[in-house]
Amino acid sequence: MVRLISSDVELKTLLRNIGCDLASYPIFFGKDEHVRVWIDNVHFAAASVIKQECLSCGADAAVHKHVITGKVDTSSVLIMANVNQLRCIAEKVKRMPYWGLPHIAEGILSLPIFSPQKNFVLHMPHGDVNISDTKIMAILNVTPDSFFAASRVDLQSGVDRAVDAEMNGATFLDIGGESTRPGASAITEDEEISRVIPLLRQIRKATNLFISVDTYRASVARQALDNGADLINDIYGLQQDKDMAKVIAETGVPVVLMHMRGTPSTMGDFANYDDIMKELLDHLKRLIDFALGNGIKEDQIILDPGIGFAKTPEHNLEIMKRIEELFSLGFPVLVGHSRKSTLGKILDGAPPEGRLFGTVAWTSYLAWKGINIVRVHDTKENVDAVKAINAIKHGTY
Repeated sequence: MVRLISSDVELKTLLRNIGCDLASYPIFFGKDEHVRVWIDNVHFAAASVIKQECLSCGADAAVHKHVITGKVDTSSVLIMANVNQLRCIAEKVKRMPYWGLPHIAEGILSLPIFSPQKNFVLHMPHGDVNISDTKIMAILNVTPDSFFAASRVDLQSGVDRAVDAEMNGATFLDIGGESTRPGASAITEDEEISRVIPLLRQIRKATNLFISVDTYRASVARQALDNGADLINDIYGLQQDKDMAKVIAETGVPVVLMHMRGTPSTMGDFANYDDIMKELLDHLKRLIDFALGNGIKEDQIILDPGIGFAKTPEHNLEIMKRIEELFSLGFPVLVGHSRKSTLGKILDGAPPEGRLFGTVAWTSYLAWKGINIVRVHDTKENVDAVKAINAIKHGTY
């Protein structure tokens, strides 16, 4: 019988079943994983060189049709290769001191496929947690106007909900004191503190969850960390309050850097992109560089593509389809997709209350793709989904 084998089966298992010599395993590993690498706007001559070296290494590359004629100044390049071929290409072009080729080679060799799989561990005031497998972050909104009414809590119901989240397998809890739904208006700093800090204190006493506070204000972040928080979730990626980066650097806690344009009240006006993934990655790279330039360490950074923030449903679906491209930046990824309006569009206009199954479906997909943290309203349903996916991925339960 001749048959196809799923790419999700570990190559090591297949080689063992055949009876291959152990010494031959590394030879096959680099040939099995095929990748597509995009290089933006290089000199047309560099594009031509890369194309030729791809062919010489047994791979191929797509370039602009006029690279060969010189009628274009630049061209993007799409390389299609396995890992061994890609290494061959990089080693060849890095020896050519023209048109930025050594820099391009360096970029290729820095891709995650050439590094051992990262074992992401967050170091927090109340302990460390390995997030290499998907972890659940439960949502609590101490607000009167968050888009999903069932997520709104007061002091007592917030503590009860936190205890329930811990019992049902959540690793993190995210407390927000200001709604960031589309069209939401900002509240005062004093109002945010009065909502968040009393609940945070009580949850810290009642649970062992790692507690995130969803804020863009440095003063709120500092008070939260002084009262038991473990990490900060900043929808503006440190760009709204000039002192936020200093707080994160001084305390050493993890921080979530999210992609957004405008503010919650205006972001709908900024959902215009020529290339959503390129512009998203460029924006996140700028946030990373800003954080590192202000004393924040690499192991503190978590990235969030900002599903629903200054994005149309079509943008959100494109990001979801290509979500693993965020790993090219080298940092863990958090996705907040729970009960959002794109799911409502997909599910025939379902309101937030009717989007649970859609949310769980997306959580399952994200767990399969290796996303590190999913931020959701419903703990048990999403924990169960992640457990089921991990059992398939790891072959154990």
